[in-house]
Amino acid sequence: MFDVRLLIYALLVELAAIVTLLAGQVGLPYFIAYLAIHGFAATLMATGIWLRFPRSFRDPPLLSWLLVFSVAFFVPVLGVVGLIGGVLLGYILPAPRKKTPFVEVPPPAFTPVQASSSGNFRQGDLKTLLLASDAPTEVRLQGMLTVRNMPTRVTGGVLRETLGDRVDDVRLLAYGILDQKEKALTGQIDRALTLLESAGPARHYRLYRSLAELYWELHFQDLVQGDIRELALRRALEFTDQALAENDADGGLWLLRGRIMMSHERLDEAGESFQRALDVGLSPSRVNPWLAELALWRGQYVKVRALMTVIAQDTQFNNLSPSARYWSLS
Repeated sequence: MFDVRLLIYALLVELAAIVTLLAGQVGLPYFIAYLAIHGFAATLMATGIWLRFPRSFRDPPLLSWLLVFSVAFFVPVLGVVGLIGGVLLGYILPAPRKKTPFVEVPPPAFTPVQASSSGNFRQGDLKTLLLASDAPTEVRLQGMLTVRNMPTRVTGGVLRETLGDRVDDVRLLAYGILDQKEKALTGQIDRALTLLESAGPARHYRLYRSLAELYWELHFQDLVQGDIRELALRRALEFTDQALAENDADGGLWLLRGRIMMSHERLDEAGESFQRALDVGLSPSRVNPWLAELALWRGQYVKVRALMTVIAQDTQFNNLSPSARYWSLS
């Protein structure tokens, strides 16, 4: 209502300016008095009209206000009448209605929980339950025990979020699950490194391959973070290259190398590794999903569709079948 009062005051001041102009007095002081009163009325009018603008019309603020002030000041009487008429017209006419067939919605929360391991929990409820601090502690602990038997690559994120939980039992159990799985892998790495020190050349290839896969699992299962993750990826790449130096016909290692390169966002080298995996005889059904993901990163959507169409014809890719159907039908 403040801006409406400003418009009323502006009309009254403008009437005073017109009266001053029509008083019949001649001289510079009277003209200056008229300009001062008219300028004050234009200021009130511009402020009141500007406040009635939609938010998008007020940008930039100073210039948009000056535009309205110029109309009110440099077009006496008619400018004020036109501005007031515009406001009244805005009140009288109905608001325009635009059809908005598309709206932005928040992405759905998805927790890939296997039905056989989820006990009495539904798939969509498990993550919400673990992060709900107001839920009963016993129920949350039961959900945490369910998560313990699931792959860490799909539960690592929620476990790390619960590390800051206010309930000690939940926080300690989450830490224990992550620590147990990390120690299991690092124990295997230590044993493989010990064997490598005393192994003969004939065993180097298998040990290099095993170490590459174990270091990759630290990253893939989301068991390490920050600098430790980078170290694990670097060690995985080192042992992959050493194993390939012993046997460059191992398609699985070329595939692993490509995935490591994708983790480093070295897309050209990833593509070369995937192509090398195909060249040495690895099945296209194992390589094509990663080639499709690489093409998606590069924005090569036509190539993604071609690769996903091939995948859609392979029944073994149950987890990829929804994505494959999307790309084959889109």
